[in-house]
Amino acid sequence: MADVLKLVDDLSRLTMLESAELARLLKEKWKPPKVSLADIKNDLPHWPDEVIELWLLHLANRTDTGWPPPDPLGSHPWAYILGFRPLSWWREITWKREKVDCGLAKLCGATQAIVQRMFREKATGTIDEETAARFKGASDYILQNRVFEKPPIAIRLPDGLSILDGNHRATAFCGLQDAPDGLLEMRGLQKPIPQQELWIGSHIRGEVPLDYAPEP
Repeated sequence: MADVLKLVDDLSRLTMLESAELARLLKEKWKPPKVSLADIKNDLPHWPDEVIELWLLHLANRTDTGWPPPDPLGSHPWAYILGFRPLSWWREITWKREKVDCGLAKLCGATQAIVQRMFREKATGTIDEETAARFKGASDYILQNRVFEKPPIAIRLPDGLSILDGNHRATAFCGLQDAPDGLLEMRGLQKPIPQQELWIGSHIRGEVPLDYAPEP
């Protein structure tokens, strides 16, 4: 409560111009997204809403993306997000919620590299504030519930699962799977359930993205 009262006191000291600027910034920060679920659903009508909301919606509202992705993709940011496959190719993806082992050994090489990098940055104290907060939030939820708060979005590549959305959750899961049993038992906790629920995408012709290197 003390922090809230201090904030109120600080705000009361703002000038009229400062107050107007603060109001503008808050309006900009909390305004509704320019791209809606319906906009994306119009182009991907057979996709589950949850897959769109978890993976594509926030990406479509970045300043460097928008919706729909260009065709051809060229070097547009969507090219790297969509694995250099056009939107017409992704329309042929079907999604199914599956319970699978998503331990480190089951992940594709690119996703393993992301997980290992996050572990390394956390161990060396070089992890950025946002990544650290997202990793902690995912870890805390899994510790208390033994499952993901939201299912990661993935597609199977020849060398394992490629996590399209949910790398922080996957990293937290892998870290807790490797945690010593005694350490968790001391806190009255258990390791996460090995079989976790994911959205798994499959292409109608069994194809995979051409060159997918997902962001964390």
